[in-house]
Amino acid sequence: MPTEINPATEIPTAVAPEAEAGAAPAKVEKVETEAKAPVEPVEPAKDATAATAPEDETTPAPAPEAAPATASEPAVKSEPEAAPVAKEAAPPELVNKQWGTISAQLATLYRKLPEILEKGNGHTEVFGVPLVHDDTNTPAFSTLLILQKFLRANEGNVEKAVDQLTASLVWRSEMKPLDQLAAEHDREAFEGLGYVQVLTLNNEVLTWNIYGAVKDYKKTFGDLDKFLKWRVALMEAAIAKLNLAEADKPIPDYNQGPDPYQISQVHDYLNISFIRMDPHARAASKAAIQIFRDYYPEMLNRKFFVNVPLVMGWLFKATALFLPETTLKKFRVLSYGTELHKEISDEVPENYGGKGIKELKDLGDPVRLTGDKVPGTYATPTDFPPAQPDAEVNTAPDTAA
Repeated sequence: MPTEINPATEIPTAVAPEAEAGAAPAKVEKVETEAKAPVEPVEPAKDATAATAPEDETTPAPAPEAAPATASEPAVKSEPEAAPVAKEAAPPELVNKQWGTISAQLATLYRKLPEILEKGNGHTEVFGVPLVHDDTNTPAFSTLLILQKFLRANEGNVEKAVDQLTASLVWRSEMKPLDQLAAEHDREAFEGLGYVQVLTLNNEVLTWNIYGAVKDYKKTFGDLDKFLKWRVALMEAAIAKLNLAEADKPIPDYNQGPDPYQISQVHDYLNISFIRMDPHARAASKAAIQIFRDYYPEMLNRKFFVNVPLVMGWLFKATALFLPETTLKKFRVLSYGTELHKEISDEVPENYGGKGIKELKDLGDPVRLTGDKVPGTYATPTDFPPAQPDAEVNTAPDTAA
């Protein structure tokens, strides 16, 4: 029996003999009628001549009834109907009374946490908070807090949040940010470059980045790994002031309100030249920006660029036309540092127009520096020399982080 290819399925199928092209028609044999007693009527054969009925029969014989099925010819049984497929049970609802309603996206991200932790080199800490998955469907408040930050940073996209959180855990397992916070850093390279302040009025956390205090750019930025460890330690020192492990206010879902656990930053460019970029500072800037963008989501509240030359302020206003509105709301450029108190608070130091501390160095160094007498305490720098203008130096690192 020949076969042909079904164009829809490309599966060979058998061709019935009567359907074959060019096949000869079947022959029909004649049926002779003998003058004998009438025979039992039979069903006319297909494509055959019907038998002639006897002349004395005036009415046709009734059609024979279908014979009942015998043992040799069993009756055809109908196939039983398939049982309906049971719907997959919905996962149990997550409950945390302190948090309130847990969104579907946040619940999904939480249920993926065991897999995320495994792929994250088994590291479980983020921003000083241990991530814990509870099989009783009662997630810890602090765990939800961290997951919500990653979810908001990715506009509610669970898969993107999974990827970023996994990458962050891998990075933290390698960088060990809390170890960097506890470690001792080179005083000659980093003294006076960064401070952390908590405003008493609204508990806003400020990180001060004083780029004009850099005395030796090669010493500060020449060893990129050493600089990044210090800069990460400074960020972790600020995050520690948020006390996320003891937080009690939920973070709203994406686009439903502000995150109350963020940091504001002040970048002071006094005595900084924008003419040429130091190559070591350029490399440090690029690396720091990438770290804070990828591994510290939803941490920036607002950022102030102060003591920026007027020409650079005009340039920023020109480029602002192409920046997203959400970014513009976070950034503020001031040509005069004394205007900063109007934007933040009178608690800023006097040289920023405030009435709080006299100088930033009165805050003390937020991370340990070499020469600290007691481990775990941060010495206050004294007799710090004023920064000297240097036309060869340009912007300092992490200006966008």
